Amino acid sequence: MIEKLSRHISRDIKKSDPALSVSHEVLEYAIGIRLNFIATISLTCMFGALTGKFLETITAMTVFIIVRKFSGGYHMKSLTLCAIVSSILFGVIPFIPIYGEYVFYLTFISSLIFLWFSPNIMEDLNPSKWDPYLKPISTMIVMSNFLINSPILALAFFAQAILIIPWKGGEST
Repeated sequence: MIEKLSRHISRDIKKSDPALSVSHEVLEYAIGIRLNFIATISLTCMFGALTGKFLETITAMTVFIIVRKFSGGYHMKSLTLCAIVSSILFGVIPFIPIYGEYVFYLTFISSLIFLWFSPNIMEDLNPSKWDPYLKPISTMIVMSNFLINSPILALAFFAQAILIIPWKGGEST
């Protein structure tokens, strides 16, 4: 759905300005990424409002997005599926009961995974001066939960930790 919409929008943009220097494919990709972001935020807000856990759901989404920016990880083949699955994940996290030492254990396990595997960025299309700092930044973000002690953060970080493990056959970027 998102892919089809981004294709349609990019085609219309190219039609209205054929001299546009960017290719149809690049335009379609950029629009698709933005539509995915908007769809994920919209669906997550909807799930949070419908379940009465709006703040917790938004918190899960926000920390997941922040740590993912520095750690990379698995990407789904479909932007639509990504938006739906991500939103469901963020909506479910507030309902998973973990308390006390389990928050510590989950944060500890996530920290180890981030120390070991982050960043999991297979396509090095745009090397950056920040590349050497991605591992310590993403790991410190996760380790901040040792001070915060939030079940929501522990679960969101753990979900992202699973996505940076280089599983065989997974597509990483």
